Amino acid sequence: MIGSILRGRYEVTGLVSDGPVFACYSARDRQAGKDVAIRVFKAPFSRDTVFVETVRDTVAKYRPLQSSHIEALFDVEQDEQNAFIVGELTRGPSMADRIRKLAPFSIQVSVASGISLCAALDGLHRARVAHGDLNPQNVAVLADGDVKLQMTGMWEAYSGSATAAAMVLPTMSPYLAPEVSSGAMPSPRSDVYTVGILLFELLSGRLPYYAETPVAMALQHATTPTPTVRSINPSVPSFLDEVVRKAMSKDPLLRYADANEMMTDLKAQQDALRFGKQLNWPLRASATAAASTGSPKPGKPKVKVTAQPQRVAPRMSAIRGDEEDERPRRERAERDVPVWVLVVLTFMAAVALSLFGVWVLFNLNKPRTVTVPNVKGLSVNEARAVLKDSKLQMRLGGKQPNDRVEMDHVIEVDPPAGEKTREGGTVSLIVSSGSRFVALPDLRGMTVDKAKTVLGNLNLEVDENIQLAPDPVMAEGTVLRSIPGAKERADHQTRIRLVVSSGNGGAAPTTPTTVPTFNFTLHLKLTDIVTTTRVRIEMTDADDTKTIHDEDHEPGDAFDVPATGKGKEATFKFFYDGAEVKTVKTNEKGETVQP
Repeated sequence: MIGSILRGRYEVTGLVSDGPVFACYSARDRQAGKDVAIRVFKAPFSRDTVFVETVRDTVAKYRPLQSSHIEALFDVEQDEQNAFIVGELTRGPSMADRIRKLAPFSIQVSVASGISLCAALDGLHRARVAHGDLNPQNVAVLADGDVKLQMTGMWEAYSGSATAAAMVLPTMSPYLAPEVSSGAMPSPRSDVYTVGILLFELLSGRLPYYAETPVAMALQHATTPTPTVRSINPSVPSFLDEVVRKAMSKDPLLRYADANEMMTDLKAQQDALRFGKQLNWPLRASATAAASTGSPKPGKPKVKVTAQPQRVAPRMSAIRGDEEDERPRRERAERDVPVWVLVVLTFMAAVALSLFGVWVLFNLNKPRTVTVPNVKGLSVNEARAVLKDSKLQMRLGGKQPNDRVEMDHVIEVDPPAGEKTREGGTVSLIVSSGSRFVALPDLRGMTVDKAKTVLGNLNLEVDENIQLAPDPVMAEGTVLRSIPGAKERADHQTRIRLVVSSGNGGAAPTTPTTVPTFNFTLHLKLTDIVTTTRVRIEMTDADDTKTIHDEDHEPGDAFDVPATGKGKEATFKFFYDGAEVKTVKTNEKGETVQP
């Protein structure tokens, strides 16, 4: 894929990340003159037109929600082979990479990351929109430590495809709120739950729950008591521990209402760390208590008011009502398993078993994994037969000239040999269109029209400036020779000049002028390239301009190029990937040329 040009506009320059549904590449938008991100649909999703259209609609729906904290997705485009999302290119590692390499982080860095996450989500939550698929893979960390959210709202497209949902579920399940796993729609409160999970992971270097399957992970989130991050990292302040616990509450109504509310507490913790202060939990309760102790207004009797716990959810039954009212609020917070979860546990188990059955059925019906065979150097028909034996489909991705590989033989394979793919998958082949050079035929004695026809069959062009020369033997209008001459090699881009007889005209035969021939040797070492580069060298002598070298080279390559020229001097032009980089002249002494 790297090096290919999609829709004649997007030149793919590198692989950024690879996921179950999309492979993300960096690319250059030749039309707009800027770098973009290209997320290519992987098989079988690239052939699922319904899913592609669903993704297109999702991108269009969330496109207006532009923010410096949200990676923009522009549109879904297609060419003959690929469907892909075009979006903003974000430079920086994913939060998943940083957690894997550096966690646990310091308290200050973790709090700053939590504030950045909340600030990024705040714009979405103000628009009453949830991200829905917040996980470390979809969070890019910028050079200044700030974050940018990716693939906003893409959960809507995943939910419309059973296959896509099953593929992304293992990545999503460690960060999904319990109510979302049980079928509820994502909301700002479910995003807050994920921020709590991410903070737990940043502070402790591990996830709060572990399970081997997505279904088991969903049950852990729904039923296992919420662990405290201080039990793993005792250096975490008590106030910050309570912030994480509140965000990870299993009951959505006990969490922060949105990212902005959570960000307020995190900023208070950040200020406390900066000035060496200690905070008491909860902040808002302390402020309310302080306000209620003010002096009563004159003329009003003092009335003693006993505060009653405010109910955040309907009473489950009249029988348990008094008992629940008498239960200390602190005990309920420590247990952190809402009553409604215990009541519907049986229902959740049934749902989990159903999901597990669907997962098992999907994996049983999923095509088995095969290894891509090595078909480089084979003919197209041979490669097709080998791939068919491996139960893989073949697609011709294009042709490229190559001096080392025969015409219609394989040069490149994507995915490369040795990689794993699914049965029925497609392998793209780049095949050779033959050498860039052709040996010139002997045109002597042909008419100009006949010579043009012969050269045209070799995909060579004829220079319109025909050179006339007297000749006592050859009839007027017939070809005496070509420049370059017969049996010499010429690039397909070289224009062939014809020398044509003008007849003798009764004059005495003239003695042809002999043009001296000299041998040159170019000694080259490529120290000024940093990647694989096409190097072309053109030589201009007394006769004409010809290509004497045209091959791919690696940085540091050292090689010699012999050349034979006519006349007392020759000019050599050097091209890197088609762009002229240097011109050197040399004389008949055959001096060494060092570009």
